[in-house]
Amino acid sequence: MRVLGILLAGGHGTRLNAGVPKALVTLGGVTLLERAVATLSDLCHSVSVVAPAGMTLPEVAAGRVPVNRVDDPPGDTGPLGALVAATDAAVCVEAIVMGVDLPFVTPATLRVMDQYFHGFRTLPDGPCACVPAPGGVMQPMVALLHATAIPKLRHAYEAGERSVAAAMRTLNLLVLDDAHLARLPGGVEAFMNVNAPEDLVRAEARLRSLAGRA
Repeated sequence: MRVLGILLAGGHGTRLNAGVPKALVTLGGVTLLERAVATLSDLCHSVSVVAPAGMTLPEVAAGRVPVNRVDDPPGDTGPLGALVAATDAAVCVEAIVMGVDLPFVTPATLRVMDQYFHGFRTLPDGPCACVPAPGGVMQPMVALLHATAIPKLRHAYEAGERSVAAAMRTLNLLVLDDAHLARLPGGVEAFMNVNAPEDLVRAEARLRSLAGRA
């Protein structure tokens, strides 16, 4: 099965006051870009890193799978435009979408999510996409997409939709609530994102705590 990893890495890091794109912010001495590529590489046959054309990001060593750079479409198209751009020339059975600012989503987290997804897909009229909803709020920056979802998202984008959450809601969607997320490796806390300086402080503390348990 061909699985495409789509890493949404277009954040400028303005709210983090880091002076660099969000993808280049370091956590535990490793950039968010490197962490996310390593996570997706563990499950995917290739990884597409999507960011604005003018944003300079270092090449990430491909390692186990090819890692490709894809430019966002021109204009303020947001994550939905990035997702569509990543699938322009891709042939895949499934895509795993992840934002670069979710450092605690691990390969194990995604693997169990995928097991849920495939379990429900075997049902009549099964879902074509799966997203978590920590605290009851849908987090579309982590999504599992069957190939049949991709043209539907593209259609929404071409029809003028720019909200990735709104486009996801047009799909037959499996939403994982806190009860499901609590059973994933990392639990609900795996879906904390790093948007502000205080988030980075909390993330560093969580990383130290996790290292102490190892």
